[in-house]
Amino acid sequence: MSPLNLIGIAVGLIAVLALCFGVSDGWFFGLLCLACLAGSMGEAYRENKPGAVAFLAVAALFGALSVRAAYLDSRRSST
Repeated sequence: MSPLNLIGIAVGLIAVLALCFGVSDGWFFGLLCLACLAGSMGEAYRENKPGAVAFLAVAALFGALSVRAAYLDSRRSST
């Protein structure tokens, strides 16, 4: 297993542990996006193009969810 994949797994575990301690959804999805980007780099390094594209697609989804959660949280706290 490449070091980039290990970094992705570690960041994913940190995201789950942070969620257990009550971190906001924006941070959770942001960390999952970062984990998927690290996994994508690991797959690209091993020249597994379908795996890299799949990780990038999931990272884009988590990135969009992170932005949405941060926006909704900012709207909720301002009212």
